[in-house]
Amino acid sequence: NMVLMTAATSALTPNMILYLMNEYHMDMTTGSIIMFIWSAVTHISPVVGAFMADSLVGRFQMIGLGSVVTLLGMFLFWLTTLIPQARPPPCVISDNICRSAGMFQLFYLCFALAIVAIGAGVIKSLSLAFGSDQLKREVRQENVRALERFFSWYYALYALSIVVALTCLVYIQVNMGWALGFGAPVLLVLFATLLIYLGTPFYVKLKPKSSLITGLFQVIAASYRNRCLRLSSQSADILYHQKKGSTIVLPSEKLRFLNKACIVRDPQLDLNPDGEATDPWRLCTVDQVEELKALLKVVPIWLTGVVVAINISQPSFPVLQANTMDRHIGSSFEVPAASFGIFGFISTVLWIVLYDCLILPVASKLTGKPVHFSPKERMGFGLFLSLLSVLAVAVVEGVRRNIAIKEGHSDDPNGVIPMSAVWLLPQNCLLGFAEAMNAIGQNEFYISEFPRSMSSIASTLLALGMGLGSLLASFIMSTIDNLTKRGGAESWVSSNVNKGHYDYYYLVLAGFNLVNMLCYIVCSKAYGPCKGEEEEMVEEEKS
Repeated sequence: NMVLMTAATSALTPNMILYLMNEYHMDMTTGSIIMFIWSAVTHISPVVGAFMADSLVGRFQMIGLGSVVTLLGMFLFWLTTLIPQARPPPCVISDNICRSAGMFQLFYLCFALAIVAIGAGVIKSLSLAFGSDQLKREVRQENVRALERFFSWYYALYALSIVVALTCLVYIQVNMGWALGFGAPVLLVLFATLLIYLGTPFYVKLKPKSSLITGLFQVIAASYRNRCLRLSSQSADILYHQKKGSTIVLPSEKLRFLNKACIVRDPQLDLNPDGEATDPWRLCTVDQVEELKALLKVVPIWLTGVVVAINISQPSFPVLQANTMDRHIGSSFEVPAASFGIFGFISTVLWIVLYDCLILPVASKLTGKPVHFSPKERMGFGLFLSLLSVLAVAVVEGVRRNIAIKEGHSDDPNGVIPMSAVWLLPQNCLLGFAEAMNAIGQNEFYISEFPRSMSSIASTLLALGMGLGSLLASFIMSTIDNLTKRGGAESWVSSNVNKGHYDYYYLVLAGFNLVNMLCYIVCSKAYGPCKGEEEEMVEEEKS
């Protein structure tokens, strides 16, 4: 279900900027902002899906519902290619007449894309959490790397599905037209929806519990209402409200002000006969407090991943850039401009395979003991590679733009220059390696650091960061566009890539990445060791 859904929805993105510019007559900035917002909704909607899955209907039911919603949205979007009234009439080049899309046409387009974004977003996060549910606690105890391997191969299949989207489905769009190109993904989503329901008898389905998100807000409210209570340095002097069956007896010393939320002042007034709190907005359990602490502790590190998301959320320019370069392999075959993103995902899969099957086994054999790079180490190296990828884009674009101007293509943004598109491989490969290191590291970091009851929220944090990154990317692009076109000057992010200065634009992004990497180093050290690392450090000292 995940592979088919990812392939189908990812097939919409690569050529979307060309579809909006050619069929809806949008400029590059407007089309990009629509895509940024669309991406943001796709990545933010999992938060709502996780809330409903954990507290109301369960993860499997939400995945099934998300599949049906995605199918509806894909079908509605496909209709824009079949119904002429759903988009503006073609431009009349001889009379220089090019009507923009009407209000209803834009509304229908955005509505269809929003439906796809909501459905796909729900599936994207819950599939990972639902998959981890299938790894029972006994499996994790027998194989400590089971969870890491699951995340790695899950992400490898995710990347492979995008490779299919960027090759087969993009090829259909370019060579067979929009109707077939956007119709094929509809069939994939239909098959995915049928498959997820056919597998119903085989899944481990955890029952939904009380709302975790509501519990987090209850801790905030209770700690504020109990702000006048004094915390004693002697834990024995304080009675804390414990959850039945919980192994957590006392709250941790970090973020101590939140501990006030679980202090029992008067057992007769604060607790019911069954031991539950009479007012859950004034008294919470120790487990609730620790869940909120776990979430707050990772926020600074999570924010550093948002900048990587800004780099990934640049779908428009790479297609326009590749469109102006020599993309021929031999004399007859030409690689579609939108397919060059495939090299990033091939790099992602390649790194995962090499890391899991070659790097770790060889390193373990050389050292004579199991070698394991922590999630924080992989996340940090991913940030560094992300910085290198943005710098590579800026350098290559500077060279490409100069060649285009020398060849007389200043006023022809579609003119092909004598520069091989092979120069685009380094930036795509670096970004693929960066995403493999950072994204997998983030997922493992959140799920391993959070209580298992928070696994859905843990798996949505990466998607939420991607959504925030898309919104920030939209803000950065619109701000740079407004600032650089003042006084009648050509915008850095002009629809004419030969007149714009995308090399400067990416240098600005490189500056953000450099500052972000330094912030990560500080946040990582402040966070301290992850779960399990303290025990490993003690064992190493003993040995």
